Amino acid sequence: GNNNIPAKFIMKLKASFMLAWEDFKGVLIYLFIGVGIGAAIYGYMPQTLVLRYAGYDNIFAIPIAAIIGIPLYIRAETAIPIGVALMQKGMTVGAVFALIIGGSGMAIPEMSMLAAIFKKRLVTAIVMVIFFTAVIGGYIFNIIF
Repeated sequence: GNNNIPAKFIMKLKASFMLAWEDFKGVLIYLFIGVGIGAAIYGYMPQTLVLRYAGYDNIFAIPIAAIIGIPLYIRAETAIPIGVALMQKGMTVGAVFALIIGGSGMAIPEMSMLAAIFKKRLVTAIVMVIFFTAVIGGYIFNIIF
C-alpha cells in the first residue's frame, strides 16, 4: 500500500510537467513575437516620440495609450517585452498599463464577437468600463510608481 504513493506522485508530477510544457509551447510563439516587436521598438523608435506622446509631461498619455491599444490586439505574452521596451524609451508605467488593458480588453476581434452576441448598448458599456479601468488604473500606477 504505502510504496505506491511515491510512484503515483511521480506519475502525477510527470503528467503535470507534460501539460505545463504543452501550455508553454503554445505561448512561446507569442513571446517571440513580443520580443521581436520590443526589440524593434527599442532599436528604431525615437525616444523623443515616446516622450512627447507617452511621457510624464503629457497628461493625455494614458487615455491615448488605452485608445492606441484597441487595434493592436495585445496578448499578455507579447505585452511584457513590448511594455519593457516602451518604458525604456520613456513611456510611463501607467501608459503601458493602459495600452495593455486597452489592447487586451477592447481588441477589435473580441468587440466584433460581443457585438454579434449582445446588444449594442451592452457592448458600449463593456468598452467604456474597460477604457475607464485602463485610464484610472494608469493614473494610479503613475502615482504609485
